[in-house]
Amino acid sequence: MGTIGVESNSRIWFGAARAGFELGNFGRDHEFLARERSKPIRLSKRRRCDDDQIELDRVRKQRKASIERKEKSKHRCHGDVGLGKKMPSERLSEDSEFDSSSICEEDKDKQVEYARCMLHHVLPYLQDFCKEQLNEKRIEAQNRGLGVFYNQLDIEKAECNGERVYCDNCSTSIFDFHRSCKNCGYELCLTCCQELRAGNLQGNCAEISYHYPYRGNGYPHGEIWGPPTEIDQNTTSHIPEYQAQTASWCEDSKNHVISCPPTELGGCGVGLLELKSLISYQWLIQLRNKAKELDEDWPHVDEGCSCHCAMGVESRKASERKHLHDNYIYCPSSNKAELSHFKEHWSRGEPVVVRNLLQSSGLSWKPNDLWAAVNGSSTDPEMAQVRAIDCLSCCQVDIEPDAFFEGYEYGRLHPNLWPVMLKLKDWPTYHRFEDILPLHCSKYICALPFQAYTNPKYGMLNLASCLPSDVPKPDLGPKSYIAYGFREELGRGDSVTKIHLDVADAVNVLMDVSDVEPSSEQENAIKHLKHKHKEQDQVEFSRNRTLRTDECETTKKCQVVRIHEAYDRAKTAGALWDIFRREDVPPLKKFLEKYFPEFRHIHCNLVDQVVNPVHDETFYLTVEHKKRLKSEFGIEPWSFVQHVGEAVFIPAGCPHQVRNLKSCTKIAMDFVSPESIGPCISLTDDFRRLPKNHRAKEDKLEIKKMIVYAAQRAVEVLLDAGKRK
Repeated sequence: MGTIGVESNSRIWFGAARAGFELGNFGRDHEFLARERSKPIRLSKRRRCDDDQIELDRVRKQRKASIERKEKSKHRCHGDVGLGKKMPSERLSEDSEFDSSSICEEDKDKQVEYARCMLHHVLPYLQDFCKEQLNEKRIEAQNRGLGVFYNQLDIEKAECNGERVYCDNCSTSIFDFHRSCKNCGYELCLTCCQELRAGNLQGNCAEISYHYPYRGNGYPHGEIWGPPTEIDQNTTSHIPEYQAQTASWCEDSKNHVISCPPTELGGCGVGLLELKSLISYQWLIQLRNKAKELDEDWPHVDEGCSCHCAMGVESRKASERKHLHDNYIYCPSSNKAELSHFKEHWSRGEPVVVRNLLQSSGLSWKPNDLWAAVNGSSTDPEMAQVRAIDCLSCCQVDIEPDAFFEGYEYGRLHPNLWPVMLKLKDWPTYHRFEDILPLHCSKYICALPFQAYTNPKYGMLNLASCLPSDVPKPDLGPKSYIAYGFREELGRGDSVTKIHLDVADAVNVLMDVSDVEPSSEQENAIKHLKHKHKEQDQVEFSRNRTLRTDECETTKKCQVVRIHEAYDRAKTAGALWDIFRREDVPPLKKFLEKYFPEFRHIHCNLVDQVVNPVHDETFYLTVEHKKRLKSEFGIEPWSFVQHVGEAVFIPAGCPHQVRNLKSCTKIAMDFVSPESIGPCISLTDDFRRLPKNHRAKEDKLEIKKMIVYAAQRAVEVLLDAGKRK
C-alpha cells in the first residue's frame, strides 16, 4: 500500500471548461433567467435480486419520465409565448412548470403554506439584488453622461455562447448584471466592482504555497523527527507583486470607470469593463413587485413550538454550557418527528437528530453488498481500484476494493500494530450515486424525514428543488462516506472529518457500522506509540514556542460533555460528532489561529499556515483541545454519538467535525432551507475571499440563482391559490 501523493488542495470546478448555459424566453419581449441544459441521465445495468426487480423498474420508469419532461421543457423554453396584454403577474406563471391539477386540496393548502414561508424568507434578498443592480445602473448612466435618466439606459445583453458565467476575479457565479471587456471577455461581478471602487478588493487572492515535506514512513510514528531541510523551508511566492498590481487596478477604478485588469491579473489591460446583463432587469423588478404584493396579501406566520428540550426521550444532552437553553438537542424517533418542532429548532440554527430511520428500508447497506451492486452496474476500469485517504498521512492511496472492504470488517494494521485508518469520500468517485445505485438512492431519499426540506425534487422548502428541470442542479448528493474507525482517541491518524463548513444545510445518516476489537497486544503497542508521539510533540512544539508545559487550573477544572462509556460502546454507536454554533465561529477561529502550530496535517507535518481555519479542513479538536477552548474562549460544541439509523441535520454555517468510533458507512445529502439563506450567502462570500488554489474555492451552490427561482415558484403557487379563492 503505497502513498501516491497529497490530496489535492487545488480542485477548482470553474476554470476554462464551463458547463452549458443558454438563454430562454420568458414570454414575448421578456427574457427569462439564463437556463442551463442538463445532460440526459444514463441508466446503467446492474445485477439485482428478484425481490428488488419491481422497485428497480419503478425507479427506472420515473427516471425515464423525468428525461422526457426535460426534453419537452427544452423545446418549450426556447419558444415565444403569446402574452397579449397580460399583467406582469400573469406572465410570471405563463411559462411555469408548476401544475396543481393533480394535487388534492389538503396538499394544495400545504403548498400554499410552504410558498408563503419561502416567499417571506427570499423576498429581502430579492429586494437586495434589485437595489444592487439599480445602483450599478445609476453608475453606468453617469459614466455615459445620462445623469439621473438611468431609466433610459439600455443594458446590452451578454453573449453567453452556451457557457455558465463566473467572475474571473473571485470565481463567484454571476446570475445577471456584471461587467465585461469587449476586447478579451474578462468578466467581473458587481461585488468586485464595488470593492474596486472602494479601493479594497477582497476577492482577488493570489495562490498560496503549501509545504508539507515527506520525512519517511517512520516520522508519523515518532521514529524520525527534526527540522525540515532548507528546500522544505522555501516559501517563495509572488504575493507582494500580485498585491501591487491589485492596488494599481483599484486606484485606476476610483472614478467609477473600471478598466480591464493587466494580464498578470487575468485581463488584457486595454479595454474597459462595460455593464452587461443575463436576464431582463425589468422582469426582475416585476418579480420583486409581485412577490412583495403577495407577501403582504399572504402573510407568513410561524406556528412556533412551545417545547423546551430537556432530558427526555425526544432530546439528547450534547453540551455543558452554563445558563443556556440549548444544551439539549431535539432527537425524535422518525415516526414522531414533527415538522413544526423541527422548524423551531432549525430556525435557531440548532442541529437535530432523528432516530430509527432504517427500520423498513428492506435493503442491505453493508459496504460489501454496495460494492457488489456497483460492480454489477459498471464496466468502468476505474472501478477496479478505489482511491482512499490514509488518515495518518492525509494522503491518497490506491487499494483494491476487496482489500479495502475486508479492512472495514476486520481492520488493518501497520507493522508496529498501529491501526490503519482509511476512508472513502464521495464514493463511487467517478459516478453519481443515483446513477449507479438507483434503488438505494430512492430508498434513502424516501426514508429521510421532513421531506418538505430534504426531498431534492419535490421539497417545497428546499431551494435546490426550485430549479427548473432543464437547469442542472448543483451536486448536493446523496454521497457515500465509508471509513474505518477506532473507539479510543488516538490523537494521531484518527478516522476523522476535520473541522469544516458545508456549502449548505446537510443531513447525514449512519447506515452501517462494524466494530473491530483490538487485541491486548495491539493495545499495549498503541500505548507505547502514543508515548513516543508525545515526546515528539514536546520537542517540535517547543521549537515552535507553542508548548504549554503545565496546564492551568482553570483548564483542569473545565468540563465538556463526556459521552457515557456504555453509550459509547453500544452495538449501534458509530460516530462522535462535534457541531459548533454559528455565533461561536469567531472565537473558534481565534483559537485555531492561535494554536495552529500544534496540529498536524499532510505527512503528519505540523500545520505551517492558516488561511481560514473553518474552511482549511486541517484541524481536529481532541478532548484536551476542547477543554482548552472552553477554558480560554468560553465556547463548547454540541457533542453526541450517532447510532445506526440516525440522521444528523447540520445547519449551514455551523462548523463541525466527526470521529468514527467504528467502521462506518454514512450517506449524506445537502439541501438549502429558507432559514439558511443568510448563512449560505455568507459562506459564498467566504469562498470568494479564499486563495485561488484553496480546496473550498468554488461556488457550486449558486445561491442567488436559487433565490430568484424560489421566489418565482412561490409567486406561481400563490397566484394559483388566488385563482381558486
